[in-house]
Amino acid sequence: MSEVMTALAIVAMLTVARAAGAQDAGTSRAEGACSYRDCGVGIAPAWNGLLVVRGSEQRRMANLNFFLPRDISPVLRGDPAALGADSALTHAERSVALRRAGAVLTDVGAVAVVVAIVHAASAGKANANDRVVGGAGLAALLVSVPIQFAADGALSRAVWWHNLRYAR
Repeated sequence: MSEVMTALAIVAMLTVARAAGAQDAGTSRAEGACSYRDCGVGIAPAWNGLLVVRGSEQRRMANLNFFLPRDISPVLRGDPAALGADSALTHAERSVALRRAGAVLTDVGAVAVVVAIVHAASAGKANANDRVVGGAGLAALLVSVPIQFAADGALSRAVWWHNLRYAR
């Protein structure tokens, strides 16, 4: 029974949101305000990271790269006077810091594994040093995974705080 009530509540909220969005679509342009449909940001996957995209057209604003993370904080902060701008900035900065830490571990781990494999292949067998270097590389790669996920979580919170300014 509670699942039915939850589903009905979600449908009701979506219906109200759609009606409000349709009503606001005509007025937001006239007032000069930016609507969620046009200026709300989201996250989209890319081969080299997570894109921060804007609006329903998903215009590319920034990329939180996996290998060489760039600062995306200004994009998510937007107008410093906007509702939630300080929280969006805080979470965006945390996301970039975590992504940079994860990228170092990922890059060092990948290089260590490749060096160990190349050295073992050229020698015809893996010696103790190859195993240690390869194992350390794998460990770095494994440790980087939860850090990358934490960066994704911080990015998600930054996006939420950024989009709060478009709540009606």
